[in-house]
Amino acid sequence: MNDKLRWTTTIGAALVSLGLVTQAAADTVTLRTVSSFNPGTAIPHTFEKFLEEIKNDADAPVQINFIGGPEAMPPFQVGNAVSNGVVDMAFVTSAFYTSSLPAAHALNLTRFSPEELRETGRFEQLQEMWREQMNVHYLAYTNYGNRYHLYLNEPIDGPELNGLRMRITPVYRAFVEAMGGEAAQTPPGEVYTALERGIVDGYGWPIQGIFDLGWNEHTRYRVDPGFYHVEVGVLVNQNTWDNLTDEQRDYLTEKAIWLEELNGLNDEINAEEERRQAEAGIEVIEFEGEDRERFLEMAYEAQWERLAQEHAENTERLREILDSE
Repeated sequence: MNDKLRWTTTIGAALVSLGLVTQAAADTVTLRTVSSFNPGTAIPHTFEKFLEEIKNDADAPVQINFIGGPEAMPPFQVGNAVSNGVVDMAFVTSAFYTSSLPAAHALNLTRFSPEELRETGRFEQLQEMWREQMNVHYLAYTNYGNRYHLYLNEPIDGPELNGLRMRITPVYRAFVEAMGGEAAQTPPGEVYTALERGIVDGYGWPIQGIFDLGWNEHTRYRVDPGFYHVEVGVLVNQNTWDNLTDEQRDYLTEKAIWLEELNGLNDEINAEEERRQAEAGIEVIEFEGEDRERFLEMAYEAQWERLAQEHAENTERLREILDSE
């Protein structure tokens, strides 16, 4: 063996040992994958079923090397990591990568289920946009049907938050401000302490998950109805996707649709969460009639208007896909 070949072989072996290159059979590919959510919590539960489904399929042309959740990579770095090919696949909400694709969290405002998006060709339009702006293939939309709510420690009589300080994310900042609330953006890990010390009077969060975080201990009210839909996507680096075989791409697409069908479990899960919240002493403030209509209209229009002010071109394109007949 000449020196050049020996050197190349040695480097290749080193890369494999470090996990930077995966050796697999010619008809199988291994995808390095991360999640932006802690395993075992409410949000990633269907994605974990997806990983298990593929793992248990002896004939799968794709294998998943799951690296981990936030302990492996900070959530706000996940979008860039899959975009740049640091990882092949990621489970991440669009709110975590709006710096790469402005207005991406308009996905929360969709009027259509993932099934309807696919049936009408709108899903392909989203995939085209994500490919153009992020170099990723948008594979699946999970958590649809898991709606957001406002949670409070002070009662309100109508859709107004005057004088209340609310912990927010960019997803519902505009809505909280339109209701007269003061917006305070903090990492999820700091919310418990902020509630405990009275630094915030409430927060926005899906119907699922407050028990995972312990926030129920410092929550007195939930406002109904829910608004928006949680969106957490499965993204695949576009170069990785392009290099897959037709069989591998078809297989992942089939499993993505299977994963989206698990969104149907949310009705039962939501009902259980409502029961647990009631048992924990969380009272419901439910808007009806004109208050309900005003609450929901404000939720959607405030966010669309804010997105249009900040990212006009992307917002116009996304509203045409997500909110038009």
